[in-house]
Amino acid sequence: MTIDLREKIMTEAATRFVASGYHAVSMREIAEAVGASKAAIYYYFADKEALLLAIMEHSLTQLIQIMQAGAKAHTDTEQQLLAMVQGLLGLDAVQRAAMRLAMFELQHLGEVERKQFGMRYEREFIECIRAVLRAGQASGQIRVMDVQAATWALLGLLYPFSLTQARGHDVPTLSRTLVDLFLHGVGR
Repeated sequence: MTIDLREKIMTEAATRFVASGYHAVSMREIAEAVGASKAAIYYYFADKEALLLAIMEHSLTQLIQIMQAGAKAHTDTEQQLLAMVQGLLGLDAVQRAAMRLAMFELQHLGEVERKQFGMRYEREFIECIRAVLRAGQASGQIRVMDVQAATWALLGLLYPFSLTQARGHDVPTLSRTLVDLFLHGVGR
């Protein structure tokens, strides 16, 4: 058994959970799809909830890395946001499927796991955006505003595009448009 099998299981499970829903997919189905036994699945994951949590944690780690890389790549607030947005909108199909899982299947985790996941999302993903906005305010690059509200406004702009393949748009162009809308609005 290899790490590759673990990743293959997670990828297959994420795809099936998104397509059919968490409860509609069995561990047996996943095992058959990856050409492994159920015992092999349980070697890596104690149960289906542990598998779902592993998928969601892996996805969140990737998202955090994208955000941190965007923040570190530039000192200009607009360029930092652009790098972050391009990273999020440029996710591949498997990564987007895992994001959908985190959004729509989170309720299937136990209360403790759900709370821990939410705390990590807030502490590492959301805080990365807030930190860029606070630094932009401190440097005078963006006006002073409620950073929490601004963070959720940015994510709200991205939401319709983040779960699908940018809806047929060119990712760099769409990213520039969305960051421009966020920073400057639609007014003249």
